[in-house]
Order: sequence, then C-alpha cells, then structure tokens
Amino acid sequence: MKILSLAAALAVAATTSFAGGDHDMSMGTVTNLDRKSNVVTINHGPLKNINMPAMEMGYAVAKPSMLKGLRKGSQIHFVVEQVNGQYIVTEIMK
Repeated sequence: MKILSLAAALAVAATTSFAGGDHDMSMGTVTNLDRKSNVVTINHGPLKNINMPAMEMGYAVAKPSMLKGLRKGSQIHFVVEQVNGQYIVTEIMK
C-alpha cells in the first residue's frame, strides 16, 4: 500500500512540475538560438494560454540564463506569456 501511495504521489508531482504558474507548459523543438539578442526560435504546437496556433516563431526569453544548455534540436517544455505587448518565454525545462 505504501508503494502505491508513493507511486501516486510521484505521478502527481511529475504532472504538476509541468505547470508554469497558471499555465500548462507546451512542448516544442528549438530550431535556432540568437544568444546576442536572447531569442530562441521554437517549432511548437498550439499555445493554449495565449490562443496561438502551432507554428515556428522566435521568442525573447525573460532571462538570458534560460538559454544555457539549449541547442538546435533540443526538445523543451516551455511557457510563453504576453508581457507589455510582446511574447516572452517565461519558463523552459529541457
């Protein structure tokens, strides 16, 4: 019984770890990085939280450190939010 409870707790933790604030994380593939401009280009499915269809688009990142460890072809989970009229990646998980 304890093993089942632990497994259930881990499943819940794994599911909630992909929640970025009030928004679920989306999945995508990094297709380009511009480290000088702090922009990551992502080929992604629909972004439900901002009502955006699937596409490939470049997004500024909230913090330059978010680009650390990323490379073309990286599969990521991420959150894009509209901040001051711009679409910004506010969270990335590799």
